[in-house]
Amino acid sequence: MFRIVEIFFRTIHVGVRGIRLLVQGTLTSRADAWLSKLGKRLLANRAEVDDSSIVLVAMQGEYTCNPKYIAEEILRRKLPYRITWALRGPSVGPFPGQFHFVQHNSPDFFRAIAGAKVVVQNGHSIQRAEAQKGSSQYWLQTWHGSLGLKKLEGAGGDAKFYKRMRELDNKQTDLVLTNSTFEDEVFTNTYWSRVPKLRLGHARNDILFDRSKQTTKELRRKILDRLGIVDTGQKFLLYAPTHDDNNDSVPLSGIDIAGVRQALAKKFGGNWEFLIRTHNTSKRQSDAWLAGLPAYCHNASFYPDMQELLVLADAGITDYSSWVCDYILTNKPSFLFSTNFDAYTEQRGFYHDFADTPFTMATTNRGLLDNIEQFDQAVYGRKISEFLKMCGSIDDGKAASRIVDKIEELMAS
Repeated sequence: MFRIVEIFFRTIHVGVRGIRLLVQGTLTSRADAWLSKLGKRLLANRAEVDDSSIVLVAMQGEYTCNPKYIAEEILRRKLPYRITWALRGPSVGPFPGQFHFVQHNSPDFFRAIAGAKVVVQNGHSIQRAEAQKGSSQYWLQTWHGSLGLKKLEGAGGDAKFYKRMRELDNKQTDLVLTNSTFEDEVFTNTYWSRVPKLRLGHARNDILFDRSKQTTKELRRKILDRLGIVDTGQKFLLYAPTHDDNNDSVPLSGIDIAGVRQALAKKFGGNWEFLIRTHNTSKRQSDAWLAGLPAYCHNASFYPDMQELLVLADAGITDYSSWVCDYILTNKPSFLFSTNFDAYTEQRGFYHDFADTPFTMATTNRGLLDNIEQFDQAVYGRKISEFLKMCGSIDDGKAASRIVDKIEELMAS
């Protein structure tokens, strides 16, 4: 009898709980989303825009990429702007002392966005947060890739995400800053079809044109000190694969670390050590993933600025990450290695036929070792020039200056 009563009341309890969850999932959550969007809209419409305020939003949360180098030029010019940087999660910096800070997705974040004359971002961070734009503001997009090999996320995957972001990007973005005719076309055909493109170059790449011994020496000391690496005059290989939506548990993709090290030493001379940088979306797992590797392998996943690593690296290996298209501006050797090339081609797709690029693609360790052994700097340099010309690249080390010129124009309008 008591068992029957217990079952009866448990059934009622489960039913009531199910109804509550259903109400929360359909009515309450939708109401919360609607009220949140209304509040952000009211804030954007009523906020007083400060003509001296600029907000920089890097999708990585760290002091890096185009927003960093735009900020550096603003600071160098000592412009009278209030610079606000959006932190994301456990950002470690260091950041310039002149900055003001807000936490991404916090009330202060939305207030800062609403009150800024110019907002610069390098991804979809603002759109994902559903921030609303005021009529007297300028929102600039710099993106975070360059002459990319793989297609932009969404363009070959999540249709719902792609459609929503494209709708907001076209509605809210005033200018997309590009570095090439190739990017003009890609951005027009994807997220920003109706947004003007301004070909000024990528500020983050200016540092790759600085070949001075002083800059190289200072950056080497800075990076090795932060990573806790003793400087013995060794050479460094940067290995940094991209994010694979369908395979995020094999960070090294079966690469033959010892074999590559031996091949590099034989081809280029010197004692080689590895800087391994997992994708930004995977860096929290990187210590566990890379545990047990030889002592000459160093985890650079938490180093905030990829471009500084490109200056330090004597050679690079990736699968499809677009950083390698920045790296060729240094003319230093780079190689592609992937064990899932066919699957990734079907999953995401590429913008270029690899025969038209400077890169050799290996799908086996034997192929990678052969590509290192057969590397020809003269042929590689010629292919780099042809590739950059084909893409219409204008990067020349002066992009930040051109971009800040434009920002000054917008801030004064």
